[in-house]
Amino acid sequence: MKLDATDLKIVDILQKEGRIANNELASRIGLTTTPTLERVKRLERDGVIEGYSAKINREAVKKGLTVFVTVTLSAHQLNRMKEFTSAVKAIPEILACYNTTGEGDFLLHVVAKDTKDYEQLMRTKLTTLPDVQRLHTNIVLNTIKDETVIPVL
Repeated sequence: MKLDATDLKIVDILQKEGRIANNELASRIGLTTTPTLERVKRLERDGVIEGYSAKINREAVKKGLTVFVTVTLSAHQLNRMKEFTSAVKAIPEILACYNTTGEGDFLLHVVAKDTKDYEQLMRTKLTTLPDVQRLHTNIVLNTIKDETVIPVL
């Protein structure tokens, strides 16, 4: 899908202010409300906008520890990797899973209450994932930047 300058403005604004009223969005991009709403619906339908969410303070919900785990698999057969990714999707503490090049095969973004909670998660869930040969854990000490906005303009 080809995005024009107006589409990119809409995407930029909605990334920063997902709850903006349609009339305010229309005013900011210089269109009336009906064509603005049609563009937003098209962007949603075409998969440019995948969804909307609230950014949550992790400390407030008792998930203040951020951990990145590099996973090396013992086998690289497609069906075994599918089993691994299916199992990962079933663990809610894993916020993201990336198939990577380099040191390991996958990088997991994990949240936990604290190190004890992470240790329990690692022992009961992460080490039991299919074909895991090695886990390398990196605990985040301090978050310098944590953005979700993709620069589109």
